[in-house]
Amino acid sequence: MKKVAAEMRKDLELDIEERIVVDLAIDDERVDSLVREHEALIKEEVRADELAGVEGGHRKTWDVEGVEMEIAIAPVAAAEVVD
Repeated sequence: MKKVAAEMRKDLELDIEERIVVDLAIDDERVDSLVREHEALIKEEVRADELAGVEGGHRKTWDVEGVEMEIAIAPVAAAEVVD
């Protein structure tokens, strides 16, 4: 997940330290449950303030170890404007 977030940050030309909001849609219920269980660690690793809905933002579908997931990120400042 950290590698995916880093690549998506690069696509948006975001600094590695810039805080983001991450939205995840995971097709595998077991993996989704594991992600939710480890949400705090994931947020820390990818420097996300929230794992929540991202309107717009940078959205991409990934195959992560055989599990398809759609990931969207947005800088915190941009996510606050949408709210």
